[in-house]
Amino acid sequence: MKSPSSIACGRNGRAFLFSHAMNITLGPKEDRNLLSGLHTVADIYCADCHQVLGWKYERAYEVSQKYKEGKFILEKAKIVKEDW
Repeated sequence: MKSPSSIACGRNGRAFLFSHAMNITLGPKEDRNLLSGLHTVADIYCADCHQVLGWKYERAYEVSQKYKEGKFILEKAKIVKEDW
């Protein structure tokens, strides 16, 4: 993963917006009403443990949100590992 481009809000608190993500699998696309409006998203799963880590923005319906298309929201609580 590269450094996050911004801080966001995920399902369970703080999250980060990334332009790239590795070691993930994608779930099916679905439309969701998020705090920032309607988006088509696909859940992101850990390729190893299969837990939901966040989602990928496939489409933003509002012009002001188009910058999110193709980017990934990863929840901090799911990507921070203790005792490395």
